[in-house]
Amino acid sequence: TSYNRSFNSDDIYWLARIIEAEAGGEPYKGKVAVGNVVINRVLSSSFPNTVYGVIFEYYGNIPQFSPVADGTIYNNPSQVSIQAAKDAANGARPVGDATYFFNPSKAAGTWIVRNKTYVTRIGGHVFYR
Repeated sequence: TSYNRSFNSDDIYWLARIIEAEAGGEPYKGKVAVGNVVINRVLSSSFPNTVYGVIFEYYGNIPQFSPVADGTIYNNPSQVSIQAAKDAANGARPVGDATYFFNPSKAAGTWIVRNKTYVTRIGGHVFYR
């Protein structure tokens, strides 16, 4: 699969940063899956239309991604996270059309569970659309 839009090096950099922050300890497929979710949001009319915009989106005063709140979004991504970002941007879709994920051992994800459809679990994350 390839998308009908391309992602530049800035997009890849921010995608790698959110992958590193959210899924640094996850298996490779789990890293790509987080990238897949961010790309799906970029391509959806329900979310901002840039990688940076999606990552830094707030609902009220709450950031959508906890690494934005705790500052880990600014950590340097590993080469593995950069490769996962490239794979996701190039069309790898291990979680299909999922637009949400959370780690059930760290968050209840109550709104997601009530309102969205379960897709799959990879490593520590569950994915929903």
